[in-house]
Amino acid sequence: MRTGLFPSLALSIALWSGTSLAPLAAQEDAAVELSHVAERYVVAYNEKKLDDILALFTPEAEMIDEIDSLSASGTEEIRSIFERSFAKYPDRRVALDVLSVRQIAENVVVEEGIARFSGEVPNEEGDAVAYSAVIVKDPAKGWLIASSRELRIKEPEPEGDPLDGLLPLVGGWVLQGEQMRMEFSLALASSGRALTGSAVVTTPAEGSQETEVRIGYDASTKQIRWWTFDEAGGFSQGVWLATGDGWLVRTRGVTADGEVSSAIQTLKFEGDDAIAWNSTRRFLDGEELPDVNLRLVRRPPAPSLDLPATQSGETPPPNDPKP
Repeated sequence: MRTGLFPSLALSIALWSGTSLAPLAAQEDAAVELSHVAERYVVAYNEKKLDDILALFTPEAEMIDEIDSLSASGTEEIRSIFERSFAKYPDRRVALDVLSVRQIAENVVVEEGIARFSGEVPNEEGDAVAYSAVIVKDPAKGWLIASSRELRIKEPEPEGDPLDGLLPLVGGWVLQGEQMRMEFSLALASSGRALTGSAVVTTPAEGSQETEVRIGYDASTKQIRWWTFDEAGGFSQGVWLATGDGWLVRTRGVTADGEVSSAIQTLKFEGDDAIAWNSTRRFLDGEELPDVNLRLVRRPPAPSLDLPATQSGETPPPNDPKP
């Protein structure tokens, strides 16, 4: 099923998510050009094409890695850093989430974002690294990286029970969108350490498919995660980040046919009985899918079947005439 609401496990290429450049025409041109720089970097890194990576840096570029206390100046020193990294982690892959771009001079921008690396085990999510890069425009070569700095993201320690923020999700929900319906239910597990439930997604073209859902706290990374398994054989996992009025969910997975997929989803509470659910940045095997904007409404509890008792303590059948 290609809905992308429960996509699967593997890193996607997030090339561009926004910019604050001005004026508008220059902003649009810079956005396109800088997105190509991000795309070229990701492809070159994942294919381990070192010369292609170095072609994206100015000759005097500097690189500072605050995680491993490394620094380099000039492309030859930068080459040495990448050579050691590729030798140690030959199968590691990277994806970029560009969060902001600020123009500080006519031909100079500062780009900030998140670099997400795969783990040492294939399809396993590894480190997430915050980065800031100064990118300059060369008249002949276009936009080049003049400086980059990396800093590991440190998640804050949760206060109280980390699952408390998930409790408003407990219950049954119905989500109705154009050409799609989802019935979603969650309950607190008997252990009190996870939410478990299921989602049934129905579309006219593909019928219904049920997905098992489990949301819990990952003590090793101090993050909320979910795991989903659909009845066709696909699976996914992702990180939940609290946003104040809801959650941001980054999900990656594999379909039953082996297609890798990913999406970024936001859940925003609208009172106690409604949630705006938006799924964006949806990719399936490199193909970008349209955004999905939906609204979940809490399903009311089933009506009580209790009937008033008679004087003898028995409940009269429904069709008995009134005395």
